[in-house]
Amino acid sequence: MWILAALALLALLLLTGEGVLVGLRWGVPVFLPLDRHVVVLGPTRSGKSRLAKKIVRRSGLPALILDWVGEYDLGLRVDARHLRYDLRGFDKKLLAEIIGLSLNLNEPSIYFLYRAVRNAEVKRIGDVLEALESFLVTSRAEVEMRAAIARRLEYIVEVLERGRVPLDLLLRLRRTVVIDLSRLRLYEEKVLVSLFVLALLYDRVQKEGVSRQPRKLLVVDEAQNVIKRGDVVRHLVFESAKFGLRVLLVTNEVPPDDVLVHSYIIITRPHMMYKLQTKRSALVIDNKVVEMKIV
Repeated sequence: MWILAALALLALLLLTGEGVLVGLRWGVPVFLPLDRHVVVLGPTRSGKSRLAKKIVRRSGLPALILDWVGEYDLGLRVDARHLRYDLRGFDKKLLAEIIGLSLNLNEPSIYFLYRAVRNAEVKRIGDVLEALESFLVTSRAEVEMRAAIARRLEYIVEVLERGRVPLDLLLRLRRTVVIDLSRLRLYEEKVLVSLFVLALLYDRVQKEGVSRQPRKLLVVDEAQNVIKRGDVVRHLVFESAKFGLRVLLVTNEVPPDDVLVHSYIIITRPHMMYKLQTKRSALVIDNKVVEMKIV
């Protein structure tokens, strides 16, 4: 029965001819539609990044790529240490959530950070630290909480305050841009930059209005480090689709179920932990599995 379903899906893809070529089945092209987000799933060294680069090239869309380990040799390449962040107008609750999730803060600490920045003028990341240090505390517990947050935030601010390349300018470009995260030493720095990019890009595409057609790709390499950061992150990913942004999540871990429901899945190499009935590379659309050779 599943063979008939796979054949029907393959026939549909071939008849429409829409999407990006990703593989061959029995010598016949298999296309990936771009009307949803995409998860590229596979174990280490199974060709995930190589396939992601092919999808970017073949889509013809401008792409923003978060390159965790320095594998993407496409377009304009920018060292993440050189980015400058304009946080004017940034939602304070979202700002506190993003910083808190990046630093693995608990809920009370995130709320404390929000209280500190709620009425402060925040133009850059350093302003967050200044608002935190000047925030009036009323108990010893709050003194200790403020010190703990400031200590962890200070390490990141020292790195991210040096940039001169406006991130907002890169988000406006109609070409492929690679943000190289590999030069950042701390894991928390990479996560924070990734979440800032996601949030600011979402804000930009939202202002451009609703679009049923894809207008831009966001490629998140090592996406397991980002997507598991909480509901606010997944909300930004889900909602961005209605504004023409397609997110390509490149990961070696199976994402949460709500991510899978909103995405097409490409498996570069099967693994017992993925719990999908396929013996080779495959495209999964609406629970239908089309085995293929990736090209």
